[in-house]
Amino acid sequence: MSPNLSFRTASGVIARGYRGLLTACGLVAGFAIVVLAVLITVDVGSRNLGLGNFPWLLEVAEYTIYITTFLAAPWVLSLGAHVRVDLVVQAVPDRIRKLLELTTSLIGAVISGFLIYHGVLVVTEAHALNAIVVKELAVSEWLLLIVIPISGCLLAIEFIFRGLRVLRGDNHTAFANVDP
Repeated sequence: MSPNLSFRTASGVIARGYRGLLTACGLVAGFAIVVLAVLITVDVGSRNLGLGNFPWLLEVAEYTIYITTFLAAPWVLSLGAHVRVDLVVQAVPDRIRKLLELTTSLIGAVISGFLIYHGVLVVTEAHALNAIVVKELAVSEWLLLIVIPISGCLLAIEFIFRGLRVLRGDNHTAFANVDP
């Protein structure tokens, strides 16, 4: 087996694993939102029937919305389903469009780097202090914050891949089904 073939095989496996991880993030986020919707429905029904409510549900809803936003962001970016100003992008010549794509990918990667760096700082500090968020539930703060550097890493990887696709001249820089 030639070294080039084994590298392509390994990079293909890594690319498929990465896409699988992003898809899993999207599926977990979607599933969490569905479970939250069901719990809210049951809570409202239970309260209206005089059976009481789930006092912890509002807090769980807050955490779910926050965590699913960070969890789904890399997946949404990989699909090209994020918010972007296509009006400007479509109105400029192809060369400028590629420059804009490359610039936004670079800016996104840098911002993701800040998310990683500061996310790791806050997570390690919260863990070292054994910080607990106490509302209706008592939750270790680092468990709530760990999603920030994880999402930052996945976002940075996706922005780098998008930039590489632009440099290679791929027309479909927004889609995860294009190998990085």
